[in-house]
Amino acid sequence: MLTRILAFRPPGVLGRLPPHSGACPLSLRELMGPAMELGTALPLVAAPSAAVARAALVAAKELGSALGLALPPGVAPEPWFATVTAAADEVAAGLPIFLSAEVRVDGEAAMQVDRACQEAWRLVDAGLTHLALDASDVAPEERARVLAEVAAGALERGVCVDCVVPIDPGVPAARQAAVLFEALAASGAPPDVASVRCPAPAGPEDARAQVGALARLSAALAGVPIVRRGPVSRPLLGLLAGSPVKACEDGGAAAARARAPLGGGADEADRREARVYVEVMDFLERLGAAGSARGLGRALEARLAEDRA
Repeated sequence: MLTRILAFRPPGVLGRLPPHSGACPLSLRELMGPAMELGTALPLVAAPSAAVARAALVAAKELGSALGLALPPGVAPEPWFATVTAAADEVAAGLPIFLSAEVRVDGEAAMQVDRACQEAWRLVDAGLTHLALDASDVAPEERARVLAEVAAGALERGVCVDCVVPIDPGVPAARQAAVLFEALAASGAPPDVASVRCPAPAGPEDARAQVGALARLSAALAGVPIVRRGPVSRPLLGLLAGSPVKACEDGGAAAARARAPLGGGADEADRREARVYVEVMDFLERLGAAGSARGLGRALEARLAEDRA
């Protein structure tokens, strides 16, 4: 795997990795430009355990796919970062990955905003490289101010800032999101991507309608790439290539496979990891992510050469 892209690892990541580590967590901001040029959608897998992270990394390495791993809510970020990067160093050195977490702001009161800011700073300090901010519970007129305040740590450290688009009853989502993003840009905190929580498509027609709605949202945001969150379907995954959806969650499918009962046995842990591996392989292949690591790496190497010229 390409190794010169290790130069793009953020300082906060380098400070957390052991010497000579080949783990390659990058800011999702660095990967988004190449992903848009290549028409690639980046996979994001919820990784509540070391077994899920390792199985996902092995699958991504074998397929040559970039990979995102998501920190589950309530899990301490420091040991999680150490666990997943150790696994990456062992089985997927040099593979471009991004490490994702979410901060939910419970309201616009000073205490609630301070709590969210502290959480965001902790995640950034722990080495996370993609920070999604959800201010759905904040009054619409206060969202831009609150989000800019909570995003400050991520912006300072070069971490990708992701704004979860809130859907308020009776307000068109695209128009509402455009107003919010314009206000954030005016405050000096423009998000790199927009996240949208979506239900599982009911069928192929619903999948097409959903991808179309996400494309219209991206257009309303002047081309900001979309991160799709929520359960997926096979027809949906097949429609994402070339769309403005540039990252897609697995909807927790891999984590669910890890939790499903196996019936015991001495090799239960190995069988559980194998099931996760198969689940992630299927997700990556249907998303069209196979081979994406090479393309993204070449684009980043080209940019590195330009910067040094």
